[in-house]
Amino acid sequence: MSRMDGKVAIVTGAGSGIGRATAGRLAANGARVAVTDVDPDGLAETAAEIEATGAEVVQATGDIVDPSTIDAVTRGALDAFGQVDVLVNNVGILIAKPIAEHTLEDFDRLMHVNVWSYMQAVQRVVPEMQRGGGGSIINIASIGGLVALPNSAGYCASKAAVIGLTRSIAYEYAPEIRCNVICPGGVETPLSKAHIASMESPEEAIRLTTAQQLQKRFAKPVEIAEAIVFLATDESSFMTAATVPVEAGHSAW
Repeated sequence: MSRMDGKVAIVTGAGSGIGRATAGRLAANGARVAVTDVDPDGLAETAAEIEATGAEVVQATGDIVDPSTIDAVTRGALDAFGQVDVLVNNVGILIAKPIAEHTLEDFDRLMHVNVWSYMQAVQRVVPEMQRGGGGSIINIASIGGLVALPNSAGYCASKAAVIGLTRSIAYEYAPEIRCNVICPGGVETPLSKAHIASMESPEEAIRLTTAQQLQKRFAKPVEIAEAIVFLATDESSFMTAATVPVEAGHSAW
């Protein structure tokens, strides 16, 4: 028997990176998975990888800030599998600028994608979890929610907000529904690679990103996904409102 037999999970931002790895690991552990992303090609690749293993998956493409997207993927999960037990709020964007150069539009976009989409997903999915007797929500924040990162004030603010939101969700929906947050450090994702490539010196950017870590490397997305799977399973049944750094000791300083 697999760790997540009988469970149904929704994963947002599943078209690449941590989201793709998470959807794959959840499926490999026995879950049936519903995935969404704004990138139709990336999402199709994720779904194809899962289907190739013989696991069940449904998909819905769209911008997660639009309420119709989380509604579509939730309805897809319910129509195909009859329930929702796990929600992984993974979607996120990075706008890297000095504070003096941030605009209101930058800040609004960061908060809408990185925070409001999580709140909106919880509003839609929690009633389905309650009808099923409970569930587990895992939010993805960042080491930037715990410590300062250069030229990333708006991003760090949004990720700190995710940590606060997580605690409130856990408090409000206990004991049937658990909610925890993971704070990854540097991870090899399309988002991080694009950010580093845009820097004047990519090599220096990598050095600075890992300088505070006790392990001087980027994580593979699957290393973050394994922590997410643990929080999705009943193995973590006594954990809620927890902030879990998966960041090679960055916050030890």
